[in-house]
Amino acid sequence: MTQKEAIIHVLEEFGGRANLKDVYPRVIKLAVFKRDSDKKATIRTTLQRHPELFRQSPGKKGSWELVSYQEEVAALKKENEELKDSNKRLTSIPKEAEFIERFLDEVMDVYKYDRKKADPIRIIMRTLGHEDAVAVLTAWIDEKEDELAKALEKLKIQIRNITMTGNDATYNEYNDNDKDE
Repeated sequence: MTQKEAIIHVLEEFGGRANLKDVYPRVIKLAVFKRDSDKKATIRTTLQRHPELFRQSPGKKGSWELVSYQEEVAALKKENEELKDSNKRLTSIPKEAEFIERFLDEVMDVYKYDRKKADPIRIIMRTLGHEDAVAVLTAWIDEKEDELAKALEKLKIQIRNITMTGNDATYNEYNDNDKDE
C-alpha cells in the first residue's frame, strides 16, 4: 500500500479526522517506506503534498483530516436540520384519537337536528375499528345521555393517555377486560 493510500485508509478508520500521534503507528504498519527514511517526516510530507486530499483540522494542532470530512460533516448537519424540521411538522399533526374527537364533535353538530342521519358514519367508524367512537355515536343517536357521557369520558381518557415514545405515539387505552387481570 502506498503512503497516500495508507493515510487515507487510517483517516477513514478514524471517521475522517485524526491526530498525527494516532496516525503514525497505523500508517507505518500499512505503508511501504524506504529503509532509512524518517517515517513520521515522510507521512507529514505526504499530507502536505496532497492538499486536494488532506488538510490540517481547523483549530486542532497536530490533527489532520480528509478534505471530504468537512463536506460530510456539513451534509450531516444539513440532514440533521432537515430531520428536525420534518419532526416538528410531524409532531404538529393531530394524533388519531384527537382527530376522532374533533370529527365526532363536527358530526354531532352537523346532524344535531336529525341524529339518525349520522348512522352511516357510525357504521364506517365500526368498520375502521374505532369502537369508542361507535359507542359515542350510538349513545348520541339513541339520545342516551348517561351512556353518551361515559363514552365521551372514555374517549377523552384515551386522548390524555397518549405517550410519545421516540417518533411513535402509543395509546394506553383503558379496556374493560383489564379489570379482570
